[in-house]
Amino acid sequence: MFKVLAISALLFVLATEAANPACKKSADPAIGGACPDGSTLVAGGQYCCEKADVYDADNYFCRDGNSLGPAFGGICPDGFLLVAGDECCGAADFLAKQK
Repeated sequence: MFKVLAISALLFVLATEAANPACKKSADPAIGGACPDGSTLVAGGQYCCEKADVYDADNYFCRDGNSLGPAFGGICPDGFLLVAGDECCGAADFLAKQK
């Protein structure tokens, strides 16, 4: 019984670790909801991103509200990164939230 609870807790932590996954570099469209090896789904499962470039957008904000505006389908234009609130932020204004 304890093993089942421990495994369930571990899976819960892993599942919630990246609640709003986004990509630091350009993302490619997912084909049939799947990505090639070495990449993962982002933007609501619509795009693929190299695993090394994935981050949780909910852990970041834009300095002084310098947001470009809302992301389109969870994707921002080149040179901008997704932050909490589904806003696009310039790389120079992209900051981690204090925990």
